[in-house]
Amino acid sequence: MIFSGFGNAPAHMSFDRMAEAVDEFAKISEEEVLVQTGHTKYQFKYARTVKFMEHEELLETIKKASLVILQGGWGTIVESVDLGKKVISIPRRVGQECNHPQEEVVRHLEKMGCLIGCYDEKQLPMMVEKSKTFIPKQLPKGSAKKLLTEFFDSL
Repeated sequence: MIFSGFGNAPAHMSFDRMAEAVDEFAKISEEEVLVQTGHTKYQFKYARTVKFMEHEELLETIKKASLVILQGGWGTIVESVDLGKKVISIPRRVGQECNHPQEEVVRHLEKMGCLIGCYDEKQLPMMVEKSKTFIPKQLPKGSAKKLLTEFFDSL
């Protein structure tokens, strides 16, 4: 199972660009794709969806997933990295889909070897293929949040 999460951004910042890419990937995927949609307005046709999960259920779902596809917000990324999961992150665009710089966070974590950044959602299938041989860098347990906080402070 592939898990995708959209965070809890407000509905007026619906991440339809990523939603459509994930849904189109679900159409061709040999694995089930489960999406926590949050407030995303896009109407999924191919992926199985749930609006929100309780935190423990979310963590259990991530643990079971073969791959995690996330928006660029650092919360679920930190938890997924701490769990040693393969992560593809599609950052939201500032001013359109979020109010803070997600691309910088994704690029920083990609340089560290923690995840695969997908900066053009049309390349999601190629990034999923790349993830099959990607070995995520393990950070010391519980250090991802500290590293990201230090990164944010440096901006």
